[in-house]
Amino acid sequence: MRRPVLILSAVLALAWAGYSGYWFYTAKRLGAGIGPWAEARRAQGYTLQWRTLAVEGYPAAFRLHFADAAIGGVRPLPFTAALPTLIGETAAWDMRHWRLEAPQGLQVEVPGAGEAITAAALDANLGFGAPEGTAVDFTLHGITAGGVVSGLHVGDATAHLTVPAEPPASHRDAAIAAAIHLAKITLPWQLPPFGSDIEAVRFAATVRGAMPSGTLRQALDAWRADGGTVEVEDGALRWGKLAVTTSGTLALDDALQPIGALTATIEDHTAIVDAAVASGNLPADNANFVKAFLGLMAKTGADGKKRLTLPVSLQNDRIYLGPAQIARLPRFTWE
Repeated sequence: MRRPVLILSAVLALAWAGYSGYWFYTAKRLGAGIGPWAEARRAQGYTLQWRTLAVEGYPAAFRLHFADAAIGGVRPLPFTAALPTLIGETAAWDMRHWRLEAPQGLQVEVPGAGEAITAAALDANLGFGAPEGTAVDFTLHGITAGGVVSGLHVGDATAHLTVPAEPPASHRDAAIAAAIHLAKITLPWQLPPFGSDIEAVRFAATVRGAMPSGTLRQALDAWRADGGTVEVEDGALRWGKLAVTTSGTLALDDALQPIGALTATIEDHTAIVDAAVASGNLPADNANFVKAFLGLMAKTGADGKKRLTLPVSLQNDRIYLGPAQIARLPRFTWE
């Protein structure tokens, strides 16, 4: 009996020694390869820097622990992000899936936007090598904005991004698909009659068409000229009594300003009319007529609530609900 036990113990010891050798060899390669990998990203317009890097997690995982990390990029807008701590972890037996954490939060700056946007914490999951492409899921907690939107607060923001395995060959092919959900939003100002607290915003869309290299403005202009579009599959807003769902297509005009044609289903459309009056986009004398006109078009659902379905268009720096202008759009410089 003693001999089999000794043999089994020896086999297990050899297996563990072999696995340990694999772990330390792979950990060394990971640590040595991050620098060249980050340098290669510079050609794509992205930077990743850090003060120190430690590879941890023995025996079950590989954990890359960055201290004082800084990430910069040019897409979709120029940005820089500072993270006191960034941790990337993957199981030792499956390096196609990674979990990222920034437990001490992060600070993001966008040129021209004034003060930084901060988040209390970041959690993310990355999946590589799947036939459908690269998948990214992330959640930001406790978001606070400064600068032109100082006072904006978002409780939680979650997003799912899918980047196809092959880049788009034409304007019909997907470049990236995104589904975003924002919850517990507090605006820095009141908008009558809604107030300042938005319950939730949901947005799912697919960007179609290749985005070439160059400055952001050059890339967007080439993307537009090649027929690039944003297909909105699901947009939703819950703000007080107002509930809106929408879908349609967005693009850019010759001046690189947003244009689009969508369809919106609205619950409590009278609140939108009141908001258009309060913002100065609709004369008060026309409000009752517009409410009555839209009310005739609204239909009562099975739950007894009236809902209005209307086309929404973006053109000439304005948003139209049916024939009525309800808001002005800011001009985008894309610098």
